[in-house]
Amino acid sequence: MRSSLERLTGVIAMPLIVVHLLIAYFWIFDWEKLTTEVGLISWIGSIILGVVIFIINRKSKISDRNLSSKIVDVTTFMTILLGIFALMIEFITSSMP
Repeated sequence: MRSSLERLTGVIAMPLIVVHLLIAYFWIFDWEKLTTEVGLISWIGSIILGVVIFIINRKSKISDRNLSSKIVDVTTFMTILLGIFALMIEFITSSMP
């Protein structure tokens, strides 16, 4: 039987996946929206929420994880990579003369 915490992570998973995919879309096509206060809060908040869901699913006693939790793991990793790439690009361009 699934605990209420696992059900809650299942409910949060789908909107979080949509937010992660929107971040990837804006990172590619309209990066200025991600540099606003709302963009940065949603970016950092979605990463934190994704890591929390990852940890909860990892500590879950159910060995068979569902597809949505695997997708959350992948999109969270993708969003973290986009953040690292954005920081690298910012560092490289700010050090240019």
